Amino acid sequence: MAESLKNESLVSIGNRHILYDASLIEHPRPELFDINTAKQHADEQSLAEGRGHAVFFKHQQQDLILKHYQRGGRMAVLLGDKYIGADCNRSRSFREWRLLKQMCEMELPVPTPVAASCIKHGMFYRADLITRQINDVVTLADHLLQTECDEITWRAVGACIRKFHEASIYHADLNARNILLNPDAGNVYMIDFDKGSVRYLGESWKESNLARLQRSLLKFKSLNAVFHYNQDNWNALLEGYNRG
Repeated sequence: MAESLKNESLVSIGNRHILYDASLIEHPRPELFDINTAKQHADEQSLAEGRGHAVFFKHQQQDLILKHYQRGGRMAVLLGDKYIGADCNRSRSFREWRLLKQMCEMELPVPTPVAASCIKHGMFYRADLITRQINDVVTLADHLLQTECDEITWRAVGACIRKFHEASIYHADLNARNILLNPDAGNVYMIDFDKGSVRYLGESWKESNLARLQRSLLKFKSLNAVFHYNQDNWNALLEGYNRG
């Protein structure tokens, strides 16, 4: 782990604390995490349903994505975008940044973490995360809304999930919008590891991960007049997963 943390740096500016990779970005400032500033450089795009959103922008010749952590449901009415916690090291942004950093060191197909922000407000905090953009990709859900995936692609998705499971990586929200495809190159990636973790014990969480993805695909199929997914596709995914 010491090797994976060699470029980890931390700077505090007022009540904002910024964790960043010093090899990727120089002297990050609070303005880097300003949603409105980022929108001036790119259109806002949704990468996941429900909580949060992402903004694509350029900084220091890099294509980056800024994600603001946003609550959903009833808690959003009470707390808005604030989370309970006084220790930034335990914040959602810092934890996801460090998990992504660890997975990159393991050469898993995930976005490269650049910087994470935690703004403390007493016993609460607000959080943001910046990663490098993965180019030429589309979410699995959006792809299936337009066209079919061939059997090779479905097996590749299953094999990708297996890589994470063999590395003991738990994805807390494995759904069809958190899997990215590069249809031309045949590459598969996973994104949005908020509340993800390393789990060394047990096997049931792996089955739960797969079941969550299957429910997601079935939900998309039920909500859309055209969604290119069927049982044979799922069987191909499982074949790729079991082959590893």
